[in-house]
Amino acid sequence: MRFTALFFTLIVLGGCAQLTPRGQMSLLQSTAISEQYAFEQLPAGMQGNPDLSEQVIELPSGKSFYKGYELAAGHRAFVVQLRTYIEKSQRGDGFFYPVIELFDAQRQRIKVVRPQLRFTQVSAEGRYAVVPLQITRDVASFVIRTEPKLYGQEASYTKQHSGASWSYSVSPFTKRHAASYLALGQLELLTPDEGYSSPFEKISGPFWLFSHQKGAHKLASGEQYLPDLTLGGGPKFSLGYAYGVAGRPGSSVRASLGASYYAVTDSAGVNHRQQGLSGDLLWVESNQVSSLGFGITANSGLSYHKSGTTVEYEDNWGPKLVLEIRGAMGVTLGVQVSWLEFEDQQGNKINSDQLGFYLARFY
Repeated sequence: MRFTALFFTLIVLGGCAQLTPRGQMSLLQSTAISEQYAFEQLPAGMQGNPDLSEQVIELPSGKSFYKGYELAAGHRAFVVQLRTYIEKSQRGDGFFYPVIELFDAQRQRIKVVRPQLRFTQVSAEGRYAVVPLQITRDVASFVIRTEPKLYGQEASYTKQHSGASWSYSVSPFTKRHAASYLALGQLELLTPDEGYSSPFEKISGPFWLFSHQKGAHKLASGEQYLPDLTLGGGPKFSLGYAYGVAGRPGSSVRASLGASYYAVTDSAGVNHRQQGLSGDLLWVESNQVSSLGFGITANSGLSYHKSGTTVEYEDNWGPKLVLEIRGAMGVTLGVQVSWLEFEDQQGNKINSDQLGFYLARFY
């Protein structure tokens, strides 16, 4: 019975999200009008559709779908995030344009937010724009609603900066893409965890990372199409865990352990092999699209083998810096640099700073 009810609910919600623009306007006219905004408690840790289809209010400019949320008394300042998607259909593209109204404890309007949308993010559901909403201590409630003045108007978005940035615009562009303003559209609301000490996007959890780096000191030249074997360099696979920093949304500490192995055959047919273990401890600052991290990296058990000869290196450590771009579904591309000095079993010291890239999957 419970499964049947859940299934029916999903069908209803899915049907509302897939209404045609004409069907959305019909629903707007047939839904009962609220005399004033109604509010419900803002859920903690929400990452889903706020569903504006159930409530309608009459504004001076026309009827508007809306959803109202109230906040716990004495809350801290925090951030929520809205995501609105470009929806594609046979009738063309469309997207929902959110208007946000902020109120104080006496239900007096503090501010109306009409965001500039930049469709820079891509996920399995399509391309979306991020609207970060700053909730200060004096905000007691807020409303997400449609903009009646936009009904029936043509929207547009344009590719700029060689296609790297998509921007919303009401006015025409030279290379614009026509779209429609939707009274209801694909919308997500992301809120912090309980207590507002964690960020709206999950920052704690396990991750894996595949990297390839090149050291400044070359040990052997690889065959055609293969990278050279460098001291401390080569491919590495790591497993780690990230810990969110309480009271600092967007900050985390990452700890990881990995193993590396790389073998090449030079032009003379001599085999070269290097293997070892390594670990990283990084402080990382993140926003919606990128991260910057710094900390230390360490190597242990590093050895180099050539024609029956083995050179072992002492454990070492050094500073490390990473810069990454976050993509859809936790996939991240990054570059890393570290400054390392290696000492072999004979006491010889060799500088071999590392530069490389990595692919990671977070949380």
